[in-house]
Amino acid sequence: MKRGYATTPEGQIHFYNHGRGQPLLMLHETPRSAWSFAPLMRKLGTQFNCFAPDTLGFGMSDAPAPGTRMEDLARSMIHFMDDVGIERAHVLGFHTGNKIASAMAAAYPKRIHKAVLIGMTHSLVVSRKDRNAAIMEVVRKHMGTYQANPDGSHLLRNWAADFSGLAQVWWNPALMTGRRITPEALRGQEARMIEMIQCRQHIAQVYSMNFDFDFTATLRRIKSPTQVIECCVPQEAHLGAQGPKMMKLLKHGELVTLQNAGFDATEAFASDISRHASRFFLQP
Repeated sequence: MKRGYATTPEGQIHFYNHGRGQPLLMLHETPRSAWSFAPLMRKLGTQFNCFAPDTLGFGMSDAPAPGTRMEDLARSMIHFMDDVGIERAHVLGFHTGNKIASAMAAAYPKRIHKAVLIGMTHSLVVSRKDRNAAIMEVVRKHMGTYQANPDGSHLLRNWAADFSGLAQVWWNPALMTGRRITPEALRGQEARMIEMIQCRQHIAQVYSMNFDFDFTATLRRIKSPTQVIECCVPQEAHLGAQGPKMMKLLKHGELVTLQNAGFDATEAFASDISRHASRFFLQP
């Protein structure tokens, strides 16, 4: 897997490149980096020339400018395509990446051939108000209520949480009890922690872009064939299936549902996603 940097008006964008065939742009979730696509790139790379950039503020790319909106991130990806010599490409996006991908398909139809939008149910809620409420529910459940204290004790809580996650890389229960754990699993766990630390100062800005994004209007504007892969988990069943609602907004939509696929779907379900996406991209 090759690595490189593209120079854009928005800054330097780091990327991974793998495979041969039609160009495929792969846009990651928050708070991860393009490295999270490594398992999926290895599979899709047999049929596509995969480019996975660290979007602005993540991985080894430059930070987004103050006031950057989702539409600006989409424009930065078009500039990325310009710099690496891609005239037209398929695009695949997961969670935040599905917002950038949809914005690209809506605003630059001549540059995007087909789009695949992947996300857990809360990420695909089309109503801005309802989606923001669903996202905040996830944040509260997984991150708790954040409160800054005048004495700075909240910084100690943040460090304790990060250190706990880092310590698990080395003091993994499987290691302590003698159960077998693969080196690849350890590397993946370590990479996730490093990704989160790298992007911490930009997470709030990017989530604000998500909160402000008009997903409904954007989906209505997309003319390109678009596949939606909804990742369903029992904890989000109360939100109701969002894929059918998206189909009503898209001009040329196809829906795929993956059961029990969560935040690590592009890694744990790489084979399933590769199969569905490659079929969709290659069909006439």
